[in-house]
Amino acid sequence: MIRKTMDYGSMVDLFVRSGLEIDPEEPAPEGLVTCFELLDEAGVRQAAGGLCYDNGEYILRCVAVEEGQRGKGYGMQMVRSIMEEAEGLGAKVIWLTAKVPEFYRKFGFQVVPREEAPFVTKCGECPQYHNGCESEVMRYTIRA
Repeated sequence: MIRKTMDYGSMVDLFVRSGLEIDPEEPAPEGLVTCFELLDEAGVRQAAGGLCYDNGEYILRCVAVEEGQRGKGYGMQMVRSIMEEAEGLGAKVIWLTAKVPEFYRKFGFQVVPREEAPFVTKCGECPQYHNGCESEVMRYTIRA
């Protein structure tokens, strides 16, 4: 079951364990619209993600799946839920920074130059960038 929540703080450990560059000491991202969590039958969170709104644009943030649960389609369910939420809110474009661009291409996201992003990405400053992380700024245009 996927449900919406604003409890970003409880998801930070999953984001960090999944290798996302999240500082556990920082507050929820500016412009947080909502988070989503995928719960198993026992009510245990297996995946999470968020949607932000910044500079007039919707940004898909922090999609993560528990390591032992990967390959079950949970990440795809999470991304679809976030995309549907953004579209329902009137988004024309959805942005993200992807550690695994190939995953997001399945949804129609396309790599764009970093300078086109309506947000600042600090990927170039991260020690993982080009050392196992080939993150890209990506954009999805919603068709009318």
